[in-house]
Amino acid sequence: MKKWRALFEKSKHFLLVSLLMLITFCYAMFQGGFVSWFVFFTVSPFLLYAFIFLLVREEIVGIERKIEPSHVESGQSVKVTISLERKTRFPFVYMMMEELVNSESLVQSKVLGTNVIKFVGFAKKFTWNYTLESLPRGEHRYLGATIVFSDFFGWAKKRRVIEREQIVLVYPKVREMVYAALQTKLDIGTMMSPYSVVKDTSMAVGLREYVPGDRFSWIHWKSFAKTQTLQSKEFEDRQSQELLLVLHMEASPLFEDKVELAASMLQTIVRGRGDISFVSTGPKTKVFPFIQSEKQLDQVMRHLAAIKPIKNAEFQLRNQQSFKQGASLLFVTNEISDDLLHSLANAVKYCICFVVAEQPPKQTDIAKRYKQIQIVHVDPTEYYHLFTEVVKP
Repeated sequence: MKKWRALFEKSKHFLLVSLLMLITFCYAMFQGGFVSWFVFFTVSPFLLYAFIFLLVREEIVGIERKIEPSHVESGQSVKVTISLERKTRFPFVYMMMEELVNSESLVQSKVLGTNVIKFVGFAKKFTWNYTLESLPRGEHRYLGATIVFSDFFGWAKKRRVIEREQIVLVYPKVREMVYAALQTKLDIGTMMSPYSVVKDTSMAVGLREYVPGDRFSWIHWKSFAKTQTLQSKEFEDRQSQELLLVLHMEASPLFEDKVELAASMLQTIVRGRGDISFVSTGPKTKVFPFIQSEKQLDQVMRHLAAIKPIKNAEFQLRNQQSFKQGASLLFVTNEISDDLLHSLANAVKYCICFVVAEQPPKQTDIAKRYKQIQIVHVDPTEYYHLFTEVVKP
């Protein structure tokens, strides 16, 4: 049954044109007179063109989709330009293009009028332009395009499906934040929370012998040219606390706000030369250890652009190789519970729990019991001074 249906879809336009030619000819032959023959000779050129239209094989040589800008954040708009080239110059009348997409936002943009009709004529190259407004964060996928050629009255049509997959990655919106080192302390006898030494590469204070593992940019090439001995620049040491940022992937109405907060915190800390790693919880925990360069930060941002909320996401941090014992945990969530606080207390020695909510969370008795967990309410509309507020005595 499906084969017969597919055969009918392919041949229905040919049957329609043939039937119209037969009907008009029979009408002129049997009816006779000026009117019937006038109708026949008036319609015949269009029917003849439609018949030749169906016999000509049309091929699409290439299609290219250009999206500007290349880096898109949530809420921004993009301009899409599609260039198409066909093989022949046969004078088609109309051509319509329809994008094949796999994204709710791109489907909505199709409804708003990205499907366009162009007059073809003898042209071989065509260009479409349209704008996608206020794209949400996520991975939006183009699968290709459907090109439909048509004659004057739609009696004959040709459909060509072009597979050209392309991904539009919309990053989370990054807000500006004032950076301040989180000088947290945890009293455990005489022990303090450990700090790692970080090189301040903005100022060299001397030279030392080269040690395998030194960065390429640390080598002092002028002294090497004179002495033929590798020496590395010595930088002033500064102390910064090792941090681990964890994003709770639990689905909630404020999930996008959690992602934006995590992205903003990551960019602020990395550009402030802080020591930070990142973990997103869920069935497949993703770990990004020791984020220091812009390239590593971009990898995390790509991950944040593609993640989706998870129902009943459990917090699991044990046996994470990237998490050094003694590092402070920055936990981004939208809701705290006694079970979550208990898991955090067993996993780390110190934790700052950033709760993204419209109203401050209630301080339960269990929350007050865990002195190593600091609960900070985050207003989803404004957190420019969040770091400076946390480090206040």
